[in-house]
Amino acid sequence: MNKKLNFIVIIAFFCLNVIFAQDPPPLPDAPNQGPINGLLFLSIGGILIAAKSYFNRSK
Repeated sequence: MNKKLNFIVIIAFFCLNVIFAQDPPPLPDAPNQGPINGLLFLSIGGILIAAKSYFNRSK
C-alpha cells in the first residue's frame, strides 16, 4: 500500500510539473492603426462651413 501511495504522489507531482512548466498564452497585441477615413474629412468640412457661415452672418 505504501509503494502504491508513493507512486501516485510521484505521478501527481510529475503531472503538476508538466502543467506548470508550460508557457502562458501570449497577450494580445495592440490593434493596427487604420487609415483616416472620409468621416474625419467630412466633419472637418462641416466645421469649416459652419464657421464660415457664422462669421459671414454679421455682414
